[in-house]
Amino acid sequence: METPILLGLNSAQRDAVTSAATVLQVLAPPGSGKTKTLTARVAYLIAHHRLKPWNIIVCTFTRKAAREMADRVRGLVGDEVAKQLKLGTFHSIASRYLRQYGQHIGLAKDFGIADAADSRAIVKRIVKQNRFSMDPSNAHNRISAQKTKGINSTEFSRQAGRKVDLQEFLQIYREYEAILAASNLLDYDDLLLKCRDLLSKHPECVSNVEAVLIDEFQDTNNIQYELMGLFAHQRNTITIVGDPDQSIYGFRMAEIKNLVRMKQQWENTIVINLSENYRSSGAILKAAQNIIEQDPNRPAKKLQATHSLGLRPVLRKLPSANAEARWIVSEIQRLQALTGELLQLNDVAILLRSAYLSRSIETALGKTGLPYRMVGGTRFYDRVEIKLALDYLRVVDQPDNSEAVARIVNVPSRRVGEATVEGLLFEARVKARSLWSIILETVHGRYSPTTKLNEPARKGLAMFVNVIIGVRKKLKEAESRPVFSLADILMFVLKKIEFQSYLKKKFPDEYEARWTSVEELLMQASEASNPDRIQAMLEESNLPVIEGCEQRVPSTDDVLSLFLENVALTASAEHIAEESGEVKQQITISTIHAAKGLEWPIVFIPACYDGSIPHSRAEDRDEERRLLYVGMTRAQALLYLSIPLKNSQREDATLSTFLIQPGVATFFEEHGPSITFPVVQSLATTLRRIAPLADAIREHKKGLERDEDNYWPLNGEEPLEELARWDQDHSNNFVLAPVPSKPVASFAYAQITTLQQGFASTGPAPISAGFTSVRAHYDGLMAQARLQRVDRRTEECTK
Repeated sequence: METPILLGLNSAQRDAVTSAATVLQVLAPPGSGKTKTLTARVAYLIAHHRLKPWNIIVCTFTRKAAREMADRVRGLVGDEVAKQLKLGTFHSIASRYLRQYGQHIGLAKDFGIADAADSRAIVKRIVKQNRFSMDPSNAHNRISAQKTKGINSTEFSRQAGRKVDLQEFLQIYREYEAILAASNLLDYDDLLLKCRDLLSKHPECVSNVEAVLIDEFQDTNNIQYELMGLFAHQRNTITIVGDPDQSIYGFRMAEIKNLVRMKQQWENTIVINLSENYRSSGAILKAAQNIIEQDPNRPAKKLQATHSLGLRPVLRKLPSANAEARWIVSEIQRLQALTGELLQLNDVAILLRSAYLSRSIETALGKTGLPYRMVGGTRFYDRVEIKLALDYLRVVDQPDNSEAVARIVNVPSRRVGEATVEGLLFEARVKARSLWSIILETVHGRYSPTTKLNEPARKGLAMFVNVIIGVRKKLKEAESRPVFSLADILMFVLKKIEFQSYLKKKFPDEYEARWTSVEELLMQASEASNPDRIQAMLEESNLPVIEGCEQRVPSTDDVLSLFLENVALTASAEHIAEESGEVKQQITISTIHAAKGLEWPIVFIPACYDGSIPHSRAEDRDEERRLLYVGMTRAQALLYLSIPLKNSQREDATLSTFLIQPGVATFFEEHGPSITFPVVQSLATTLRRIAPLADAIREHKKGLERDEDNYWPLNGEEPLEELARWDQDHSNNFVLAPVPSKPVASFAYAQITTLQQGFASTGPAPISAGFTSVRAHYDGLMAQARLQRVDRRTEECTK
């Protein structure tokens, strides 16, 4: 009778679970059931090899993975056995050993753990007290990098020798370790480093260990690799599960070479490849395989789909980042309607190479009211730099916004302490006044606060007041001009407070990414300043006139207020589902890094251009390729890649190097698929769902504007409909066009300026030769397009 542990496993998975090898590498590509295999291996070692569960160490990289594995093991061997396993993250397991055996290396039992903020504060204090020139953030990151390599300050001292340029960092490193020791603290890196020291000097602490199993082995760094060997030194029984094609954490010092290193250290290592993919359609796997095989140095291995071929992935060209975002939204809505809601919002993931790319997508989703959640990256409007910039605009627009004033009065630092701000806020509340009014009157000598203010704080408050009053004056001047630029106002604010310098000092390692986000906000403000956009905003906010009811008609004076209102509505779109109390249906926006190990029926990967993926600052292009591969293999049924011909900075963009290689195009369609009833049935089969009835699909289609993805041209240019809409909104504008040399008759437009009044005519007005209206140009293009379609059909019929 077959053991329940092996039920549902394919032949390769069974081989891995039941292998008699003492040292085993299971190479498991995306969707191949690695967690299921590793879990079954743990259960098999207990049930058939009679290993004691308390003598088995299982290391994962996240608490989530540890919980999932514990649940699965519990289902196979029971709760009592499962809870005796030494299962957890590397850090949690290391901490357990240090708590129990740390005294052997002089570590007190009640040591504390310094979190990242504590660590940074200690380094900052060391740099300040010693007046070192090294940036505190860089020093902190460098210390962490050294510890990740297993190098403490003593070891680093030997390596540094007498090199002058390393002496300052060495002193910072030494003092940092001394302060941690005096405070009885370990930082996160210390947990691994100290555990290595403990087990190296006292291997008897793990003499009971009979087997070690490691998940996501491709993500291990040097110190974690060493710990694996130390844990297993008594029996040398090791099982690892990993995939070199998914090694994407080089920036965290992960070592992809550890797989090769392991086979060199343990020559009896057996390698088993899992090749059957239970996640993605055949077409998605073929496209992903084509991308990853561009690396000539990777070990040759294939993915075998267990699902049908399915629909080919899409590689779509769009005119701009905003158009790309609108296309994604329209395609989501089209898929929902044409599948009779077989596909839901929870089925959709938008995966980004960099978090800042989310701005245009968040805006498009917010405008349509589609709820979403952010994973692995802070929401655009929740990012520190964006919130600060917007808070300044909020205070400029409405100084009585006390919460916004409190957040920015000392940012950048004006030496107004937190206690001072809290005291002034308390006074404002007691007197039922705004914080701004209290500060303003204090600065002008008309109010004496009970909160104690030293001279630097008074000067700081005066500086803050001058900034806000100066910007409000600038805003009034701008509103009176014919052309209003909200971007100019925002840039004036940023220069006034030296925001760029502030970000450089505050976030030296993240400065470029944060300033890129600010540039995105400036671009958004610039778009909102477009005269047509201003007019559209004013019209959208205007209500019908009601007789006898006084109404304040919005004007250009309200542009900043309307902009901030739109931002607030966009930022709050995610919370609609939460407030309703219903089951959340939300689109997921995630970085590709944070999406690793997850899956969705529908995946969009926008911004597939050089500079985004591969990233412009990436040192390892092979890792960038693996990152795209990881993103693509998150998709189960539908995969969309897209490129805006102009990026969010309105710069020309070129298709990713990984997507222009010979033969790649054959794996992709140029537009979204036609969703027919057989296609819906096929999607239902792939996703193991019940297909909706044809009547249900017809009902959901009723409100759909387009059945096909045919609004944007395949070449990525602006749609003809966009030109037509532009023509209707700009009826006085003309474009050059190849037209006959004779004058073309057209009607004069009713809208005329004062200068034109004397020459106005209600009859036909001639248009100069060589010019035509946009409407006429559009009609000509449409006719030409129809002729081309007829020509193509005729050609196909005669073949």
